Amino acid sequence: MDEYRKKRPETSQDLPGKAASLWLDTTPETDFPVLERPLRVDTAIVGGGIVGLTTALLLQEAGLNVAVIESGRIVTGVTANTTAKITALHGITYQKLVSTFGHEGAQTYANANQIAIAKIAALIEKEAIDCDFQWTFACTYTVSEKNAGRIEEEVRATEKIGLPTYFMETTDLPYPVKGAICLKDQARFHPRKYLLALAVRFTGSGGLIFESTRAIGIKKGRLPEVVTERGSVRAQDIIIATNYPFFDPAFYFTRLYPIRSYVYGVRLNTPSPEGMYISIEDQFHSVQNHPMEGGDILLIGGLQHKTGHGGNTIGYYDRLERFARENFDLKSIDFHWSTQDNWTPDNVPYIGPASPFHKNLYVATGFAGWGMAHSMVAATILSDAVLGRHSDWAPLYNPTRFKPSGTYSFAKENIHVAKTFVEERLMKAEPLDIGSLQPDEGCVMQGGHGKVAVAKDSQGVIHAVSPVCTHLGCIVSWNNAEETWDCPCHGSRFSGDGQVIHAPAFKDLEKKHFKEEER
Repeated sequence: MDEYRKKRPETSQDLPGKAASLWLDTTPETDFPVLERPLRVDTAIVGGGIVGLTTALLLQEAGLNVAVIESGRIVTGVTANTTAKITALHGITYQKLVSTFGHEGAQTYANANQIAIAKIAALIEKEAIDCDFQWTFACTYTVSEKNAGRIEEEVRATEKIGLPTYFMETTDLPYPVKGAICLKDQARFHPRKYLLALAVRFTGSGGLIFESTRAIGIKKGRLPEVVTERGSVRAQDIIIATNYPFFDPAFYFTRLYPIRSYVYGVRLNTPSPEGMYISIEDQFHSVQNHPMEGGDILLIGGLQHKTGHGGNTIGYYDRLERFARENFDLKSIDFHWSTQDNWTPDNVPYIGPASPFHKNLYVATGFAGWGMAHSMVAATILSDAVLGRHSDWAPLYNPTRFKPSGTYSFAKENIHVAKTFVEERLMKAEPLDIGSLQPDEGCVMQGGHGKVAVAKDSQGVIHAVSPVCTHLGCIVSWNNAEETWDCPCHGSRFSGDGQVIHAPAFKDLEKKHFKEEER
């Protein structure tokens, strides 16, 4: 431990393990074509993650001509940075759902996710997909005596809606817990192996995938149209599956709260715990094993903060490594990565018609870290909507719903955003001093013509951009762990040189140029 403390990371280059998720590192890159001409299809899906590709396949199997439009490469965003738990046990969700939606709503949520797990398993078996799929159990636990009652309350809530959970006082984890709620017949898999196989199946049957094709808007009309930087795609129905909607006719930015969390992929000198675990502490921990040749990889994740508010984000990796070393016999740290999830005020995702003012436009967002099973829930609801079929799940997930119980969270988060917007603009920046920057470092500085976001990459090249987020004008902050500019208001993210990498923004940060004497 003393040796570890002497080597705490100072820049992203000091972090242990490869800066990539296990899923990205163990699968090939994709190379689908860009959109080169205007196109007409039955359904256009913007977003090539797990929701977009699953929905595309279901609609194709129903006989529709479908195109998937992806700004970068498919399955490289949030889906590629998951911990890949396919489960209906989502922390301590059910006691909250009963309070907000009643027992019937909570039961619908549980049934939808349980059925979704079975559908994913059936699809994997039907298509003979080799994606490391395994049945296992999931547990939500606490290490704090003061939280033990919340675990017991969750058990009671799930018992009343028929979800077959059970209470445990001990687990396979190498440290004591004060109680755990568990659920059998849950699953884990390799999400990229699964989705790349679906992409092959989809395109092999005539489906279209366009990569490096950024959507920048939706046009209304007799036939709605996805406008991209490379042309347009007209379709009877359009689905926005971009994690955070890039097109927002219903003010989703006021009803989604982006949160970042962190993961290490490690190997142990001892056998890994069975099952999938997540704690309910504010700074939670997640533990899950994944089988690999040469030794299993244990995914140790957790810790969280609002996007753009992390401060020294390397410190979160540091704290996570400390937790891993104090509780597990580490052989090696092979990977590190982070992810971003969107939360809704009432803990239920938005899936369905995006806006009453845009006919045949649908959205899926707000999965709060539980997107694996919910991907099939979303694909089922969305495909039913496009095909004109009734869905028992749709009312619960309706994006236009309003629940009074969510009013407090809604008001609190939007007051926070407004306060952040004002404070960041009034806050004084450091005087412009490019020479003070070290490689892999960034900072918002005060130049002669206002604030400028300046970053120096690992090669010593200076990148200067406007710090004003192209979504709604908040001032971005430097994420030193990922070397990105993150918006503290609505979670847009940009690379060190200002290229947009995460919605809701879809325009790059404006380039800035210095006079020679300013360098």
